Amino acid sequence: MKKKTSVIFAAFLGLSMAFLVPQAPTTPWESIGGCGAGGSGGGASDGIKWIGQGVNGGLVEAEIFAKENVGENYSAFTLTPRFSFKPSWSTSVGVTLPFMSHRGEVQYRTNQAPVDRTTGGFGDISFDVSQIVGSGGAANISLALTIPTGQYDIKRGTDASQEFLPAGFQKGSGVYSLALGWNYTRDTENGMWLYSLTYTHPFNVSFSGENAFNDSYWKNYDTDGDDRFDYHFKWYGENDLGGFTPSSISASVAYAYRGQENFVHSFGLTFSTPFGVAWIPSEKVGVYDPRPDPDHQAWSAAFVYGLEFSRSDYPIFVAFSLPLHDKANAADPDDEYDESPMRKWNLPDWDSFLQEWTLAIGIKASFL
Repeated sequence: MKKKTSVIFAAFLGLSMAFLVPQAPTTPWESIGGCGAGGSGGGASDGIKWIGQGVNGGLVEAEIFAKENVGENYSAFTLTPRFSFKPSWSTSVGVTLPFMSHRGEVQYRTNQAPVDRTTGGFGDISFDVSQIVGSGGAANISLALTIPTGQYDIKRGTDASQEFLPAGFQKGSGVYSLALGWNYTRDTENGMWLYSLTYTHPFNVSFSGENAFNDSYWKNYDTDGDDRFDYHFKWYGENDLGGFTPSSISASVAYAYRGQENFVHSFGLTFSTPFGVAWIPSEKVGVYDPRPDPDHQAWSAAFVYGLEFSRSDYPIFVAFSLPLHDKANAADPDDEYDESPMRKWNLPDWDSFLQEWTLAIGIKASFL
């Protein structure tokens, strides 16, 4: 798996670097899509990103997205301001500051009763840079770094019996992440096709050289010499609670239509798959016992519709996303640490389709 991931990463980087010959863009849709004036710096699992004419005129651009994600037994609200500027016509640099709130049922195991939980606060900060490449400015590459500024050890319960909340209720992942993206646009008579490919690789860094919880949750463990508890760098995405986030690849295609004056309609499809199985830490505080995530998805997709109300000063973008993923496999009852059931690709889980959706609204402005 390590060799496979390294080969894919190297091939993707080489393909992107082959286009590093920037020229002034000539397309009249130069501000649509990608990470430029008309596109978000990074996508998300819901597949929503700004597609439209965006805003021009200032040195600094602000994009604010508000999203509400609703499922059968949970809901989540996120507010993600992103600020960016262009040091040159072909380069954009940005930072995203996420705020979030989670509400829903928590049930660690099927023999336990579900309980309602709520969390909220500041998440993991992301920095991104994009560079226009190739002839005519139709392509760009992007690199994003996410750092673990959000809390990922939120727990609930009494002092005598506390439990960590699932990853979906945490404000952060506990790991760093690098995302390398390649984006390409192709003009049509009344619109544009947008293609995107992104490889994401989580990793972890400890500047102190040890697990952040050695003196608290793991104080009863012998941590000397164990690379789970003493490390400076992990090339894989394992956090200090034992949760593991695998690297992943995602691809998307979208069509933007500008046949109506002052409006840009977009229709998109995003598909993603991880290069491994996610692991979750033990829910019991003070117990280091990670296991494969029983809710792991071998693949996921999202259907997205977006509409930009194109205005020169403050354009507004509204989007709706419907996710679709494979059916989850139950853990092996005789060995809950066996991840082979979660590796299997299944047919779509049509029972959950239309039971989850995301509604987003965004606004842009430029100043200075």
